[in-house]
Parts: sequence; C-alpha cells; structure tokens
Amino acid sequence: MGLTKRTALALAATTTLLGACSTGLGGGYGVASAGYYGDRYYDDGYYGWYDDYYYPGTGYYVYDRERRAHRWSDRQRRYWQARRAAIRDQRRVRANWGRWERRVEQRRDARRDARHRYRERQRAERRRDARQEHRAEQRREARRDRREDARREARRDRRQDARRDQRRARRAERRRRHDD
Repeated sequence: MGLTKRTALALAATTTLLGACSTGLGGGYGVASAGYYGDRYYDDGYYGWYDDYYYPGTGYYVYDRERRAHRWSDRQRRYWQARRAAIRDQRRVRANWGRWERRVEQRRDARRDARHRYRERQRAERRRDARQEHRAEQRREARRDRREDARREARRDRRQDARRDQRRARRAERRRRHDD
C-alpha cells in the first residue's frame, strides 16, 4: 500500500502538528495525550466513530451499527491513518472496541433521556390541564356565587319594595279614614 507524495506530505504535516499538541507549554493536552476523562479532547484518537462507522484502531475494515464489516473508503483510510500516525508509541496501537460500547450506552442513554423528556412533557401537560380545569371551576363557582348574590339582592330589594309599598298603602288608608 504505497502512499502518494501528496498523502505522505499531508500525513507528515498532520503528524508534526499533532505532535506539537503534546509538547511545549500549556500542559501538552491534545489528540496524542494520555486519554484522560474519556473526553475526545484528551484521548488517543486512533479508534472510534467517524462518518457513522466504527474503526477499532487496526486493520482496514470499519464497522456499521450492527457490527458488519465494510472495507474502509479512501476518506476513512486517510482520516484514521492520520489519527494513528499521531500516536508516539505505536506499540500501544491495538484493536479497541471501547467506544463502540460507549456509543451503544450513549444511544441507550439518549433513548432513556427521550423517554424521560416525553414523560416530563406528559406530566407538564397533565398539570397544565389540571390547572386550566381548576381555574375554569373557580370561574364557574365565582359566576354561580355572583348569580346567587344577585338573586339574593333582588329578593331583598323586592321585599323592601313590597314593605315600602305596604307602609305607603297603610298610611294612605289611614289618611283616607282620618279624612272621612
């Protein structure tokens, strides 16, 4: 598998740049560092997911989500060879399926989070519906109370008017008797 001059230059430049990440000031964090915290910024980077295929770090096959092997494309080959070239100790390069499991766990976590968000939305909708129903019931009760108050007041007014009319009628009757 021979490299073209252009690929060799790109590989050399990438190796130089990535090697510079692990030396000098600032702690030397970069792609070629020691794999702290499981973060891509700190990992070795010669295996993992790229272009929706998993590369275990060795060989020339990449694997889809069902772990079916596919011969890598030129683009994938360039990507992974550049990443692997950045590793200083080539003896550490070995097949590694660790990120495959993390990806499965991430998908599982994503599904769990999606279920959780769905349940939370359902709960929020039920709470909102319950609040709306409670407010509607409060409005109905307030209308009912206002109607009852209005009826009570109207009855009171009618009674007062009737009493007033009776008093007037009695006075008028007394005057008529007195005048006779």
